[in-house]
Amino acid sequence: MKRFKILALLLMVMGSLSIHAQTTLGGRIGANFGLASIDGLASILTPDINPLNTFTGGITIHHRLDDRLGVTSGVYYKRKGFIAEEMVGVSVFNVEIPVGGSLETRLDYIEVPLLLNVAFNSGKSVQPYIEFGPAFSYAVQGELQPRGQVIIEFNLREIPLDLTNDIYNRVEVAGQAVGGIKIPYGAGVFDIGVSYTHAFTDMLRDPLLNVEIRNFGIGVHAGFAMPLGSAEE
Repeated sequence: MKRFKILALLLMVMGSLSIHAQTTLGGRIGANFGLASIDGLASILTPDINPLNTFTGGITIHHRLDDRLGVTSGVYYKRKGFIAEEMVGVSVFNVEIPVGGSLETRLDYIEVPLLLNVAFNSGKSVQPYIEFGPAFSYAVQGELQPRGQVIIEFNLREIPLDLTNDIYNRVEVAGQAVGGIKIPYGAGVFDIGVSYTHAFTDMLRDPLLNVEIRNFGIGVHAGFAMPLGSAEE
């Protein structure tokens, strides 16, 4: 319950800014290329780790403090995780056949960033910007998707994750950096950017098996926002 109160408080703070004319509200969609750092015994035993490429999207709120500085927040859906793969070649009648499998770790998060925005070329047709600050996430569900391969790839039954287990940390605190451009159009503004997010907290920590897993990833987004007041962005 305390975790939800923290997220709600952040939204209330940003919501209170929306009464001012220098606030914009919009939406963003994009892709997240998720990976994870794996420490402990698992780092020795784990096969190849590949990114999990998924959709992300949500509502963004930006409040301009002056011509250069602002604050950006919002509420986003983001799937994080990674793909562990192991493949070997088996020779049958002098023909090498690929045999192996993969395991997708998927966790669905609600993310609320709180970023300082630094804008450049304010008032121009193309406005570069950078953003940085913390991002707070809460895992709502998770699952494992195993796949096998013997010449062709086939899916096995999904395995749900019990995130109430003590080895999982549903609340994630991360650092996030964003770079992009804004292009004014009519009363609103288009927004295109790329981001990097790295968790400071472990998604999984199992002291018995000596396994620690921490999320990180690269994202791309495109969006459009409109001012809530009469002032233009």
